[in-house]
Amino acid sequence: MIEYDDIIRDSPFLVNHLISMMKTHDFYINKHIKANTDILPSQYYMLLFLYYEMGTNQSDIAKACLMDRSGVSRAFKDFEEKGLIVREVDEENKRAYKINLTEKGTETAEFLIQKEKEWDDMICEELDMSRNEALKLLSKISLKSLNFNREKF
Repeated sequence: MIEYDDIIRDSPFLVNHLISMMKTHDFYINKHIKANTDILPSQYYMLLFLYYEMGTNQSDIAKACLMDRSGVSRAFKDFEEKGLIVREVDEENKRAYKINLTEKGTETAEFLIQKEKEWDDMICEELDMSRNEALKLLSKISLKSLNFNREKF
């Protein structure tokens, strides 16, 4: 009987390895999200985006997280009710809001960032390269892929 490990080990395509890594990552991080936070796994990337881009608006967050604005709006209503964010009217555009994390939102994001670093360290511990070197390599591959698609399509 073929095991999943064999399929991954023998795969000739980068994308199979990336998908496997993404799925195992999601399993790991979703366990921590469900057990230790007030957010849903689908809201994870929005919360982290806000952590790194405080004061941004919903449209920018929707673009960055590849979501529609109504989905982001629903998530932010939930975030607001849970005390994770505050919305302030954007002085330059009175119809838009700047979104900032509260102390609780910041603590939640920092907890999840710590879990991300633990996962990265665990994945990289038996490699012949450091976490930073692996990150540089993956970044280079990702940017090459992005540029390839921009040039060809």
